[in-house]
Amino acid sequence: MATIVKRGPRWRAQVRRTGHSTLSKTFTARADAMAWARDIEAKIDKGQAVEPGRRITFAELMTAYRTQLLGSKGIGRSKAQALEKLLKLLGARRLVELKTTAFLDFCKTREGEGAGPATILQDLTHIGTVLRHGGALTGAEHAVESCITALDAARRTLRHSGRVANPEERDRRPTDDELSKLIAYWSPNPRQSIPMIDLMLFAVSTAMRLGEIVGLRWENLDEPNRTIVICERKHPTKKATNHQKVPLPYGTCTVGGKIVEPLQIILKQPSAWRREGRIFPHATQSVSTAFQRATAATGIKDLRFHDLRHDGASRLFEAGWPIERVALVTGHRDWNMLRRYTQLRAEDIHRRQSNAEASGQVVPFPAGRAAP
Repeated sequence: MATIVKRGPRWRAQVRRTGHSTLSKTFTARADAMAWARDIEAKIDKGQAVEPGRRITFAELMTAYRTQLLGSKGIGRSKAQALEKLLKLLGARRLVELKTTAFLDFCKTREGEGAGPATILQDLTHIGTVLRHGGALTGAEHAVESCITALDAARRTLRHSGRVANPEERDRRPTDDELSKLIAYWSPNPRQSIPMIDLMLFAVSTAMRLGEIVGLRWENLDEPNRTIVICERKHPTKKATNHQKVPLPYGTCTVGGKIVEPLQIILKQPSAWRREGRIFPHATQSVSTAFQRATAATGIKDLRFHDLRHDGASRLFEAGWPIERVALVTGHRDWNMLRRYTQLRAEDIHRRQSNAEASGQVVPFPAGRAAP
């Protein structure tokens, strides 16, 4: 029978069983202490492990997390690299060793490797995720509670000292002149293996991420209705089942005095002759590398491919789209999150409107078709 003892304002539960070491835990409420004690006794009666935290390592939690939760669906390259870094630095540590000082030492090591405040904060977030889910999967949910408390304490200390911080929001958008420079750079080589002009203009006109663009498939294109399904779109918890049908906007993007038509970009791809598989069958890293080489060659500073998505969202607002329609295109469920991707420039609204009117191209959607 468990012993429940009041210690000051808290309650201490203690379980003694022959053949097992004594287990104890302190709680704020007596009911919580009794519930924990009953749970421990039930596990002992069933022959289950009840004190894995004394010997289980962070690596075992990581294995359980990656195998049972992430499974075969795969994860992004950046997250995979981050988890490998955690495994290297913390994998051999037992849960009982993961105190506040251990997390502070981890951050000091990461700083020595050149990681910045935002990167380290993301590392701590990944550690917390592995502890919570890995602990539940390995039966160490009670043991990880103290680890999470220590992690939170380390995070507070690091925030106070400025050693961790949220990433700075980028407000970089390409100018029309920069887009024209890139087009001129790629134009002399129309037979290049990666159609960089098409990919760049498609990104600006649809506000899609690079990974989403290269993942588009012919079977998901609805040409008559100008829509396409983005499979496994980025989502905090449900990426594997987050398939979204999005419109292919017409008339919202003008570059060099010409309307960018995303549907026509799709239909002119070499993969169109068989209409199966991926529409843009190119590797994300290859496209990103080619884009960075082009910006360096043309003297364009601090421009990333992902900034084209920001520009695309901003162009939709500048074209007069309401926020709910912009969110349908970009995939943002939280409209407040859409603000950080949208940098409206007053001069652009007037300049683009004037250019479109001068060229007779102020047609938000094809004749007879309603806005998505």
